[in-house]
Amino acid sequence: MGGLAPLTKLEIEPSELQTLLREHIKPTIEETSAEIPYDLITGIARWAGSEKAKDTLKAEGLDPISYSLIPLLAGTTFAPSSKPPPPPPPEYDSSEDRRAITALINGLFSVVGVGFAAWWAAGSVHWRNETRVLLALAASIVVAITEGVLYLIWSSHAEKRKAQQKRWKASEAKSKTAREEKVSENEGEVKLQDEAQPNVVRRKGYEYGEEDASVDLQE
Repeated sequence: MGGLAPLTKLEIEPSELQTLLREHIKPTIEETSAEIPYDLITGIARWAGSEKAKDTLKAEGLDPISYSLIPLLAGTTFAPSSKPPPPPPPEYDSSEDRRAITALINGLFSVVGVGFAAWWAAGSVHWRNETRVLLALAASIVVAITEGVLYLIWSSHAEKRKAQQKRWKASEAKSKTAREEKVSENEGEVKLQDEAQPNVVRRKGYEYGEEDASVDLQE
C-alpha cells in the first residue's frame, strides 16, 4: 500500500477527510492507529483521482496512481473488528408442530364426523342399533386408516425437506470454510513477501523506509 504519512502534510478536500487522515495517521509508527477505516481509504482514492490532487501529489514527488483504490488495498487484510459477528443460532420453528396438531385435530373430526354420519344414515333406513354402531365403527376405522396414511406421507415429505435443508447448509458451510482457508493462504503469502523485503516498516496500510533494520509491525 502506498504511504499515507506524506499526505498528512497536504491540504486534502474535504476537510472531514483530512481530519480523519490526521486522526489515524501520525508521524511515528507508535502513534499511528492500528486499523485504517475503509472510508478513509476510499476517500483518499476519490480525492487522488481529481486533477487538483494529481497536481499536488506530483509537486510533492508522489505518484498519484499509488493512491488509487486498488494499490491502496493491495496486500492489506481486514481487521477483526470489521468482520460481522457469527449469525445467531436458528430459532426453533414451531410452525411444523402447529401444522401437525392441526392435521391431527382435523383427522379426529373427520373420524367422528364420518362415524356419526354412518350411524345416522343407518338409522334413517331403520337398521337395528347394533348394525348402526358396527357400520359407524367400520366407517370411522376406514377414515382413521386413511388419515394415518396421509399423515405418514406428509411426515416423510417433511423429513426429506429437513434433510435437504441440512445438506444445503452443510454444503454452504464447507464452501465458506474453503473460501476462508484460501484467503488465509493468500494472506500468509503476502506476509512472507513482506518479511522478505528489507528496510521496510509496515503498519496497517503504509510504509516507512528504514536504513538500519527491517521491522514488521503489521497487526
